[in-house]
Amino acid sequence: MTERILLKALVEELAAVAAAMVGVEPQIKLDVTSDAPVWSLPFTISGSLEGRVVLAVPVTDAAQLTGLMLGFDQPPDDDVVADSFREIAQQVGSAATVKLGPDLKVTVTEPVVSGPPAPAGAEWAVITLGDLLTHVGTWATLTPAKVSPSVPAAAAPPPGMPAPPVRVQGTASTTAPGNLDLILDIELPLWVRFGETAMSMQALAKLGPGATIDLDRAPEDPVDVMVNNTVIARGEVVVVSGNYGVRVTEVVSTTDRIRSMSG
Repeated sequence: MTERILLKALVEELAAVAAAMVGVEPQIKLDVTSDAPVWSLPFTISGSLEGRVVLAVPVTDAAQLTGLMLGFDQPPDDDVVADSFREIAQQVGSAATVKLGPDLKVTVTEPVVSGPPAPAGAEWAVITLGDLLTHVGTWATLTPAKVSPSVPAAAAPPPGMPAPPVRVQGTASTTAPGNLDLILDIELPLWVRFGETAMSMQALAKLGPGATIDLDRAPEDPVDVMVNNTVIARGEVVVVSGNYGVRVTEVVSTTDRIRSMSG
C-alpha cells in the first residue's frame, strides 16, 4: 500500500459521503494549491503504514458544503460545520478501512478543527457536486510498519559432529490468538447503521408525530454492521421469523474484527 493510493482513497470516500447526502454524482480532479484557512480532518493510520493523514477543506467551501447537505438557506455556524465534518470523518475512516483491505486501518482519533492554511507540500483536488465546488487538500506523515527481524538460519555442523538440538521459537500468528477462548463468551453490543443524517437543533425541536426524516440512503444500499463504532461487515436487510435481520454480503478480516472487540 503506497501513500498516494491511501490519500486518493480518502478523497474518494469524502466525495462519496458528501455525494450521498447531497444526492448527486461526484466528480474529482486535481486542483491548484490553496492558501485559505481550512477545516482539518485528521486520521490515524495503522497497519502496513503507520502515521497520520489530514484532509483539509477551506473554511468557505466547508460552510457551503455543510449548508447544502443540511438544506440551510444561510451559512451555518462553525459548531454546525464542525459537527457535520466530524461525522463525515468517521464515515470516511470506516469506509476507507473496508475499501483498503485488512492490512490498513483508518481511524479518527483527533478533533476536527479550523485553523491556518494547509502546509506548502499539500496536494489538492476539487470535488464537483452539481454546481458546488469543494476543494480538498491532503498531506501525510507516514512510515512503513516495522517488521520484526527474521531469525538467521543456524550454521551447519562440521562433518562428523552431531547436529545441535533445534529449539523452536513461537512465531506470530495471523489467526486469532490461542487464548481467545477466554473472552469468547463476552457479549458485545452490535448495531446496524441503516442510515443517518444531521439536523439542526431548530429542526429537532420541530419534530413530531408524522414527521419524515430523510436518511439519504437508497433502498438498495447495503447497511453497516458495527461493533465499537467500527464497521465489521455490510449486508442487506431481510425478515427472519417476522423480525428484521441482516444478510451479510461483505465482511472485514478476522484480525480487524477481533481488534474492534478491544477498541
